Amino acid sequence: MTIIAFLFLFFYCIVFFYTINKISKGEIKYLILYICTCLPIYITLQAQLFNEFSDENIINIIKLSKDLIFLFAFIVFLFGNNNPIVSRTFKFSLIDKLILLFTIFVTVYALSPIGEADLISRLIYAKNLYIISITYLIGRNVKIDDIFFKTIKKTLKCLIVLITFFLCIEFILSTHFHTLIDFSKYNMVVNEIDPQGNFGLSWSFETQGSSPRYAAFFADPLELSASLLLLTSFLIFNFWNNKKNINYFLLFMVTGAFLFSFSRAAIIASVGIILFGLLINKRYKTLLFIFGSLILSTFSLVYFGSEEIRYLIIDTLKFENTSSLGHLVEWIEGVLSILENPLGIGLAMSGNASGVDQAIKVGGENQFLIFGIQMGVLSVIIYVLILSYVIKRSCEVYFVSSNNDKHISFIVACTKFGLLLPLLTANAELYLFVSLATWFFAGYIESRYTELKFEKNKSLY
Repeated sequence: MTIIAFLFLFFYCIVFFYTINKISKGEIKYLILYICTCLPIYITLQAQLFNEFSDENIINIIKLSKDLIFLFAFIVFLFGNNNPIVSRTFKFSLIDKLILLFTIFVTVYALSPIGEADLISRLIYAKNLYIISITYLIGRNVKIDDIFFKTIKKTLKCLIVLITFFLCIEFILSTHFHTLIDFSKYNMVVNEIDPQGNFGLSWSFETQGSSPRYAAFFADPLELSASLLLLTSFLIFNFWNNKKNINYFLLFMVTGAFLFSFSRAAIIASVGIILFGLLINKRYKTLLFIFGSLILSTFSLVYFGSEEIRYLIIDTLKFENTSSLGHLVEWIEGVLSILENPLGIGLAMSGNASGVDQAIKVGGENQFLIFGIQMGVLSVIIYVLILSYVIKRSCEVYFVSSNNDKHISFIVACTKFGLLLPLLTANAELYLFVSLATWFFAGYIESRYTELKFEKNKSLY
């Protein structure tokens, strides 16, 4: 495992310094390559290095490097020679205003002595949300040409292949990659989380029937499965727009990855992505056929499938299995907290992000409730509006665009739509790769929307 650890570290360093070099030259768009290549291995890299050197300082260096690259990109955006802020003309769109308002909410609650979390914890939590805003802003102010988008596509294809390779190794060895790198030790010492489950990792690494769920090099199977939603959206675009470039082999890999990670929310969400894709492409007959087939298949599995599958479906729907029951308990706790404190109980008081003390946290199995618990009902409304308008804008750009813009808008619309379900069952904005990649692309699509709107208005005069 030492060799793999150093290979991961070498790869991370190469990409990090390459991205820093590009950003220093004003090419802030290269931030997306760091997001797509380094953030999938971000947590497991820390675990490997910690277990090799038993030194938390090296972990802190990796964490600091991530924060620094986003801060550096933000500074270059503001004051870089290629685009000085003094000469920038920037007109705020509705989504821009909503994200700015949400960021203000975060700042107010970070600085306000509300709740049991201390100032440092609140600032650490706020930093995670600031990175989302920065990523959106960077995407909002870049140009993605054909050559660069080809690089992005190659990167995503390589990511799919590497995910499949690691999952196959895990399956063949019948051992989690996280067991091999002693991930439980990292969690105990660094995150103060004790090992759980039959595999000594956490309950997310196994099914209700104690079968293993694999995560490749992602933090856990839930993060992997959520990330697969973006990769699914990326691949199925060609079904309706460029059938000559359909890569069935990569689609087979992604499908297999879903089965290995076995997240019910993500699997259902992937089906939702396909149905949503059919809807925005106006394939209504196919949509009805597939929807009807899914209903029929579900009933068939319930009445004629194996006992394990039948009880899995029934228990999930009735919230009677351990996982579903856990979600339900957390939801009830969260809803009660919001009802009692509609203005929130303070930042870093819910969820599983860094800065949250698990001893005092309230709820944590629903991204919407997590924001509501901390910053009140209004923050949830703003967040929902942001997601709604991002999906709406992406669809509008998709309808009138071609080539790269059409592909990127499809990725954003479908992935954000698909993530709605994982957002109900997890702190999904913590999944760095899928979260930040989609916010980057959402920013880019919003810039294309404003440009197209300007061109349309200009043509009227």
